[in-house]
Amino acid sequence: MTLPVTMQAAVLAGPGDADAFTLQTVPTPQPGPGDVLVRVRACGVSYRDIVERNGTYRRDVVFPLIIGLEIAGEVAALGEGVSDLKVGDRVCSKAFSACGQCKYCRSGRETTCRRRQPTRGGYAEYCCLPQDVWVRTPDDMPFETSCALGPGAGVALNAVRDTAHVQLGDTVLVTGATGGVGLPAVQIARLAGARVIALTRSEDKREALMTAGAHEVVVMAADGGFARAVKALTDGEGADVIIDTVGSRVWNEGYDSLALHGRYAFVGQLFGEDISINPARIFFKRAQLLGVGSVSRAQLADVIAMTASGGLKPLVGKILPLAEVAEAHRLVEKAAVIGRVVVTP
Repeated sequence: MTLPVTMQAAVLAGPGDADAFTLQTVPTPQPGPGDVLVRVRACGVSYRDIVERNGTYRRDVVFPLIIGLEIAGEVAALGEGVSDLKVGDRVCSKAFSACGQCKYCRSGRETTCRRRQPTRGGYAEYCCLPQDVWVRTPDDMPFETSCALGPGAGVALNAVRDTAHVQLGDTVLVTGATGGVGLPAVQIARLAGARVIALTRSEDKREALMTAGAHEVVVMAADGGFARAVKALTDGEGADVIIDTVGSRVWNEGYDSLALHGRYAFVGQLFGEDISINPARIFFKRAQLLGVGSVSRAQLADVIAMTASGGLKPLVGKILPLAEVAEAHRLVEKAAVIGRVVVTP
């Protein structure tokens, strides 16, 4: 396969608003040892993309930069030493590559690998990343579906199953329930046998959340309140598990919604504020505060299998060409679309 010398990419010269992207012709990356070059067919627009673009998220961010971590495509070329993929394989990405050798990788905690590197580069025609990033997908799975499985559904699986340990009979509250992690979290919690309460800011999204598997939907009040509604639905007890994909701006109401012996799983932080709590409130409630990492290869493989079998049904809300990446970012920032917004080179 002859690869083009150059490619089109949406490049950020520095942090800014959605119009900060410029479509440029740049050199096509070449795979080094252990790398896999993928022809990008679809890239989901995640909220990490938003906070990297606007300057809120600064970890390993160096401009100029091509972002985009929710990638699906076809293997175009292999670097030396890549053994479990071949040219033409369909693959999707996880959010970080791991070294596979440190104590965390060797003990099943690869998402906290000390030498992990973030996945980026999906807003382009080709993307070159370490082999560890890529997991094979079925030939009949649409790229628009598979692109968001790792950083979306895979993180949701990590949160619901492997961190919060949701069990049959639990009541689970999902914040940001129409987002890229929130929506699959609703589905996965329902599959686990939980009663699911979905939190949203818009009455217009109630039907979609019920279709996705929510038993009840709570629409946030104009002042940001929702704890009273959650308590009313649970006979004053609150939720056994909170899957929080929003962060600081729902923290106070979220913690008030948590039942005794509840598990509060932090998945996302969309804003820059800190939170505070009197430690006595934690031990009086016997609460567990849990940090959810990214997605492992095993978790990504699991959600690929769940999707292929029909148990998990990722929702793609909007597909736009890469040239309209600014509009894609605006839609995500406004939460204007239910389901994933995807760009296609």
